[in-house]
Amino acid sequence: MDFASSELGAKIRNFQRRKPQLILAAVTVAIVLLILLVAQVFLGMPKPLFFLFGGTFLAWTAVYWLLSRRAQKTPLKHLTRWLLPWIAAIALFLGVVFFVDRGGWLWFRVTGYDVTLAEDRQKQVDISLDEFVAEHPQFELDAAGLRLPKGEYTFKDTVVVPQGTTLTIDPGTVLRFGASRSLISYSPVWAQGSEEEPIRFTAQTPWLKWGVLGVVGSATSFFEHIQLEHSRQALVNDVDFFAGLSLIEADGVIRNSTFENIFGKDALNARMSEVIIEDNVFRNAYKDCLDLDGGSGEVSSNLFVDCDDEGIDLSDNEAVDVFDNTILDIRGGRLAADQNQEAIEAQNTLGYSGNGQ
Repeated sequence: MDFASSELGAKIRNFQRRKPQLILAAVTVAIVLLILLVAQVFLGMPKPLFFLFGGTFLAWTAVYWLLSRRAQKTPLKHLTRWLLPWIAAIALFLGVVFFVDRGGWLWFRVTGYDVTLAEDRQKQVDISLDEFVAEHPQFELDAAGLRLPKGEYTFKDTVVVPQGTTLTIDPGTVLRFGASRSLISYSPVWAQGSEEEPIRFTAQTPWLKWGVLGVVGSATSFFEHIQLEHSRQALVNDVDFFAGLSLIEADGVIRNSTFENIFGKDALNARMSEVIIEDNVFRNAYKDCLDLDGGSGEVSSNLFVDCDDEGIDLSDNEAVDVFDNTILDIRGGRLAADQNQEAIEAQNTLGYSGNGQ
């Protein structure tokens, strides 16, 4: 009986000794969580960042107080040794993510903020072809302009093709880009591979997304039998490139190509351009697979699978013919148009992908 009484007394004394610590922990946790909740509800903090802060704070709190259950410290020392390591660890983690992933995809997944770092490459738009080749020795000069011979290349910086020429990419060529790096051309691009030798645009490291293949203000470009994957988006010379393949006031023919695992706004985006887009496969795009903003042309005989928003998104579409396409996703296939949407849907096949069955 005396042993039980002494044990109970010890527990009571231990509780009384730790009571100020427990009160301090409870009040601090409540305040931190309240601040995070207010920031999320009223200030628009993205949910990923809310869960990152809240989850790591609760986990570290449990670890800290478990390790400090017998420590005798003042409230100030507890707060300092409790909160500062958590703040430092979060800051270090976010800093590493931002530094390593210049393409912003990991940053977006971790924080919920979709950030595209701006690049100023305006000086490269008007350089001579000799200067361009001297800067980028992977390219050659021929009678048609610039040529990228067949081979495998890694680009650790954004390449800007100047205006006034044509860029030809040989069949079988593989272009790998570092995080956020792009190929931006102010001249037509002729990337015409073959079924046996497609031209591949991809990331140097798949989990660090590259930028875009973009063409700005030029005559007709040709993309046939290309494979484009693991791209994101770019902001170069104050121009937004929303898609893996972005045509900005630049006409294009895109045939027999594959766009897969795209992590920007669109897989293919054409703005104020005349385009022919036929016999292509689009698969697994973070948002739209194909987004046409104005312009004219034809979209036919393409397959769109698991585009997270629309398979085809049309704006100002009276001059675009869209027919014989198949759009499959978990919601039964989605197509958006400013005009005549029902008539356009009737000329295409909408259905469920395997993920929706």
